[in-house]
Amino acid sequence: MSLLDIWPILGIGVRAPAVELFVPGQDALEALARLAADGIYDPQNQYLPRTPVGGWEDVASPEAERRFLRYYWAAFADWRPERWNLLLAARVESNIVGVQEIGAQHFAVTRTVSTGSWVGRRFQGAGYAKAMREAVLYLAFDGLGAERADTAAWITNHASLAVSRAMGYQDNGTTTRAAEGKRVEQVNLTLQRSNWRPQGGCTISGITPDVSEMLGIPRMPAG
Repeated sequence: MSLLDIWPILGIGVRAPAVELFVPGQDALEALARLAADGIYDPQNQYLPRTPVGGWEDVASPEAERRFLRYYWAAFADWRPERWNLLLAARVESNIVGVQEIGAQHFAVTRTVSTGSWVGRRFQGAGYAKAMREAVLYLAFDGLGAERADTAAWITNHASLAVSRAMGYQDNGTTTRAAEGKRVEQVNLTLQRSNWRPQGGCTISGITPDVSEMLGIPRMPAG
């Protein structure tokens, strides 16, 4: 029995015209860790709180890489059908450019996913974040049968908010957070399946019955 047989989530992937999303192996994971440590924030932007999900932005190498890896591995360690978070590497041609996440709680009931992403600083401004979002939405709606996708961004993250709204997301209130010792507003957005505009040319791999079980997707009755 192979590792893929034991942990079939490793086989999930999405190929889109502009980007490929996949569960990283050892080499890709190393590249991601180094990309994360190189930074994901523009140092000239004083209005964007430095609070990436893994909390590695404020330390030097190799601790930055280690924090990213702990965050990545913790998602698998805490995996259960009722609550999961999948981190996918994003590749454009031969370059690993960032991470696209998709997660859910009680997906079998809610049919709702949440997404988040980051792009390495040297790859920003090329439209990769939008391509990654389009690919992960295809996975959510076409592959998993989701009815709703949620996301969020700081109120000062105009680029992320613009991408979401251009793709049909609707504002869904705000949440007050603490970041770097300051009060910051987070804008919540949601996209209903009926408002989703699917991108052509996408293919999904790895959604097997065993994967569906790990994601909390009920199997259809035989016959």
